[in-house]
Amino acid sequence: MKIVNHEVIHKAFGKGTVIGQDNAILTVRFSCGEKRFQYPEAFRAFLRLSENSLNMAVQEEISQLDWAKRDAITAQPSTPQANTKQQPSKKSCDERPNIAFKCNYCDGGSSDKSVGFNGVCSDAVIYNNIEVEHRTWCCSEDCSCPRYLNGEITRKELDKMCEDGGLVCYESQMLLDWKAMAGFVQNGDRKGQPMHLNQVQPNSLCILTTRDPYSTEDQRYIFAAFLVDDTYGGDDFTEGFVTTRSEFRLQLSPEEAHKMLFWNYHANGKQPKTAAWNSGLHRYMTDEQAAQILRDIASLKQNTQDAELARRFFDKFCMLTKIDTNKLKTPQGALTL
Repeated sequence: MKIVNHEVIHKAFGKGTVIGQDNAILTVRFSCGEKRFQYPEAFRAFLRLSENSLNMAVQEEISQLDWAKRDAITAQPSTPQANTKQQPSKKSCDERPNIAFKCNYCDGGSSDKSVGFNGVCSDAVIYNNIEVEHRTWCCSEDCSCPRYLNGEITRKELDKMCEDGGLVCYESQMLLDWKAMAGFVQNGDRKGQPMHLNQVQPNSLCILTTRDPYSTEDQRYIFAAFLVDDTYGGDDFTEGFVTTRSEFRLQLSPEEAHKMLFWNYHANGKQPKTAAWNSGLHRYMTDEQAAQILRDIASLKQNTQDAELARRFFDKFCMLTKIDTNKLKTPQGALTL
């Protein structure tokens, strides 16, 4: 479908105009400059057309492409087995990748039942993320929070950006959309290039982690978890993401979350006793580590309205990964070694 000269909205870059469409590549002009995207892949999560009828047409095109791919796979003839004996696979269930994300603290929508991550941060947290901790995205020229802090826009204008579907930051919509994004490189020679997620697959577990302002890395905690049902690895123009529409998604209350320290479960390979995230926004985890987390969340959720869901979530994950719940070990993270 030809969409040159039509207005689009990007989650991070705001409104732009399509100025070029060459085969599967779109060129869009934003106020921050020109960006290129794969068509129609970018419209799965990052772009939408301002005109609703056109946006629906693109989504229909994506659906037709997906069905065509499924039909092509189904139609492929099976490959005859070779006569030679094949070595049995040595891959264990622990090698299956799950993912944990490092999230900037966001208290938007916080309550006694939720840490936040559902709205724009309070003034105090915006100041901390920019002036104290110098969070990369929070300080970026593409983020609206520095403009608010500098008095260029009002608090009402900042909140409205988020309410109208625009992006202030990924964290402000994380538990609204239940989507975790790989992000873009913010520094160095690769600045501006999208980051990829090459290993995650449907039915992997996604863990969302953060730490409170003025806390240390060993106090990083888990505030939500979900079973991935859609994932995109990313390409040269578009970042990777994982998301879910599944019932298997849980957020923790502040009291529960602070008991789920991430480094109780995860350890770095070269320095296993050191709780240090260092570079990157995500870490891969084994099935056993993921199951240990879900087991402990289910334990915390006893006697709450999420108790049954938490138990079924744990059982479902163990069934998918063929983990024997009776043989699940105790965590061996950096804080337990």
